[in-house]
Amino acid sequence: MFKLIKYELRSNFLTILGSCISVIIANLFLMTKRGTWDVAVPGLSACLIIAAIIVIFISSLKIMSKYLYGDEGYLFFTLPQSGASIIASRLITALIQISIVLFVSILMFNFTVEDKTFFNLFKDFKLSQVLFSIVVYIWSVFSSLTFIYFCMVIGKVALKGKKLGKIGSFIIFIILSIALSWLSTKITSIFPQTLNFGGSSIANNFGASNSGFSISGGKLNIASTIFDIITFVGFFVGTTYLIDKKLDLS
Repeated sequence: MFKLIKYELRSNFLTILGSCISVIIANLFLMTKRGTWDVAVPGLSACLIIAAIIVIFISSLKIMSKYLYGDEGYLFFTLPQSGASIIASRLITALIQISIVLFVSILMFNFTVEDKTFFNLFKDFKLSQVLFSIVVYIWSVFSSLTFIYFCMVIGKVALKGKKLGKIGSFIIFIILSIALSWLSTKITSIFPQTLNFGGSSIANNFGASNSGFSISGGKLNIASTIFDIITFVGFFVGTTYLIDKKLDLS
């Protein structure tokens, strides 16, 4: 699996480098406009963070699509690696890519903004809140990509053609997204209990709330989280099974 990660990082090096250079150049330009564009400078710099993450995220999806529908797939999926290793390597590689671009983007945003009040807020963060944010970040990348990879693979398995497979994957994605969102909302409303990671202890912060999942407040809806974990495992296992047993690249 680690060889796959190393291989994919090498093959995507130019994409990562290009994204970082673009963010740096754009922010350097914005730095020359400080004092004239005022609010627009930090606003545009923040937009660059979002744009860079979207670009590198889409790049991770394109790589998987290339494996499924391109000639690279004949080599990639015939390697002596299980479906679990392939998906795990894809997730870890994507996390590394996104983290690098995100770090560079936030660092340049820090240089762009004259008022450091925003960053001074992090001084008041507790260790539990920092760890919680890191876990949420990793979970967000892994869960979202696993779900999308599942839709892509099942579309390829169900519909052999390139165009039909991609369209089918998109339709499956929309239907499952609506269904999962509805189920998650229902579960949260029925079981509103949350854990609050922002206080002194979990026990003292256990209570009922309809807020669901809140990153900013460090709140975690218990039932919804269990449901998300179960669906993540299901999509991961389902994707690996389809790759091992059902995927036909012909």
